[in-house]
Amino acid sequence: MDPFPSTTQESHIRPINKETVHRICSGQVVLNLAVAMKELVENAIDAGASIIDIQLREYGAEALEVSDNGCGVHSDSFQALTLKNYTSKIQEYEDLANIGTLGFRGEALSSLCALADVQITTRHVSAELATLLKYDYGGNIISQKNTARQQGTTVSLKNLFSTLPVRKKEFEKNLKKEFTKMCNLLYAYCLLPSGVRYSCINTTKGVTSTVVSTQGLKTVKENIISVFSIKQLASLIDVVAVEPDEQICQEYGLDLTLAKELSFEINCLISSAIHGNGRSSTDRQFFYINNRPCEPSKVAKLVNKVYKEFNTKQYPFVYLNIIAKCLVDVNITPDKRQVFIEQEKLLLATIKASLIEAFKECPSTFKVTTNKGIKRNFSDGVIASKNIFETFNKKSKSYTSYGFSQASYEDLATSEAEADKNLKELVEIACKLTKDKEDNGQVNEEFKVSIDSPQKSSQRKEVPLQFNVESTTSNTSSSYCNNIVKFRSNIAPESNAAAEEELNRHIKKTQFKEMEIIGQFNSGFIITKLHNDLFIIDQHATDEKYNFEKLQQGTVLETQKLVTPKLLELTAAARSTLLEHEQIFNQSGFSFKKDPLETSISLTSVPISEKMVFGKGDIDEMIFMLQEDSSCSQSCKPSRIRAMLASKACRKSVMIGKVLSLREMRRIVDHMGEIDQPWNCPHGRPTMRHLLNLSLLTDKINGK
Repeated sequence: MDPFPSTTQESHIRPINKETVHRICSGQVVLNLAVAMKELVENAIDAGASIIDIQLREYGAEALEVSDNGCGVHSDSFQALTLKNYTSKIQEYEDLANIGTLGFRGEALSSLCALADVQITTRHVSAELATLLKYDYGGNIISQKNTARQQGTTVSLKNLFSTLPVRKKEFEKNLKKEFTKMCNLLYAYCLLPSGVRYSCINTTKGVTSTVVSTQGLKTVKENIISVFSIKQLASLIDVVAVEPDEQICQEYGLDLTLAKELSFEINCLISSAIHGNGRSSTDRQFFYINNRPCEPSKVAKLVNKVYKEFNTKQYPFVYLNIIAKCLVDVNITPDKRQVFIEQEKLLLATIKASLIEAFKECPSTFKVTTNKGIKRNFSDGVIASKNIFETFNKKSKSYTSYGFSQASYEDLATSEAEADKNLKELVEIACKLTKDKEDNGQVNEEFKVSIDSPQKSSQRKEVPLQFNVESTTSNTSSSYCNNIVKFRSNIAPESNAAAEEELNRHIKKTQFKEMEIIGQFNSGFIITKLHNDLFIIDQHATDEKYNFEKLQQGTVLETQKLVTPKLLELTAAARSTLLEHEQIFNQSGFSFKKDPLETSISLTSVPISEKMVFGKGDIDEMIFMLQEDSSCSQSCKPSRIRAMLASKACRKSVMIGKVLSLREMRRIVDHMGEIDQPWNCPHGRPTMRHLLNLSLLTDKINGK
């Protein structure tokens, strides 16, 4: 059967049947376990609940149940409760402008019915008995009977995503990661000063563990202690809203007089910028608009950027609740996590000014160290040279984040004048290959490369390199015809992400052995050719990445036992991640002691190094990495251990300035096929970039 049948004149446009539409749309509303929990918790909050209990079996794979003591559901609404777009919260579109509830579309329960086995037990404030209701996938009541229950509602979901086989398979495959996402979203509701008491427990293999339990307190600080401990609160400072000054207003294109009329309030607690008070990841950042947990990406990016100016090595804990008096649109995405704000620029300017004021007592550590031999000031007009240079020498900033000293890398570059000359020369070569001569429109097919003399590295000579474009392109595979251009990204720092995505998409690991070695450029770069494409490879960065990954796989750190085991204060999700990947922590030198039910974990031994003391912060970082991507388990190590291994890898790698034989160049290029992540060295320096597509050059020669 043809998988792509052609459309004929006999085909007609017909409406999709209601059942199919319902299943398709439901899958868009409830994307994952976290959203399912969110919808039920928000229904409970909107019902006026002061107690919300959440229970899961097997991390939600078997069941998710949310109970509350809210007003309950009236018997007249039993059927309407699960019908699509039935709600008591708005009647007209204009009501959205002043929406006071978390839900408003009437989609959640209807969608959940289409994705799981739904059972609801509810007792309205006016009812003498509770009612147990069971619904089919269409949201229709299939059974109803009286039962015992206090006032409120319990919604039980079993076999979530059972009607979407692919979604169900992915959910079960990434169960712990989905559970962690759910926990982090639940924490956002727990921190709000709403007076709601939350509890969440998970039962797996017969063992019940508490995920979170709060006391229903009415201050954010008390809730932070309840969820994350008093130690977390002790590292935080209050942020008070201040008016943006003239410089910040100019940055955001604002009128200074208008900026004085703030249309929102900011309730914010954030980690002190003093080193040690921040975190190793962004796992505890909570943002709200009018008490609604959300994901304002621009606000989050700004907060982290400003914090990095004062603490380059850590991320902040953030509680930021924006009470907006201006217009807010929450009807953007199905999960209502994205929000549009009428005066977004003024909000960003105010947040920036407020954070800078809050951190002004902290010493600013934001700086860019410059390695000896790296020239940052380029003459006017040499834009391409600057881009290539900054791309392949972007390591200066990255080194700072890993805590390396400038002196450690002095041997990576030649003199300032030499480095500048090398890069300008590389650009000139690229220009000669791609740009027609102004006088006769011809492409220069012979160019010169400066190489080091093998006998004496200080001597240089000009060697003409014959380069016949026609013969080179005529022997390439037909799959690389002139009309196919696979690499379009510029060699520039701002294009790094796009360049890496192109390389990852078009270069297979087996193809490194197929690459032809053209030669070495200025004792620092290897020029290779694959079919019609020329590539430039940083010999030091590539060799360093290979050595780094080998060290990661083979290095066993020494450990030291603690005299007294140290109890780790972990959330249930973090504890679950640690237990699941305990062997990974053991490989990094950490050992633990657990109680019989595995509800508490103590640290018993830590890795040791001459200059570093490892502990809870490193464990938190590893937990976050594993929660974000469980596939990284083989390379998961704390950044400080990675930095130590990166330093060792750097020192044993081929340096910039070393003249390589053909065999040495072949070895470095072939090793790229063995690297797990071949496009960057451990310090963020690119290993390879695309230089030129020879097909385009041929087309220019032929006047196409």
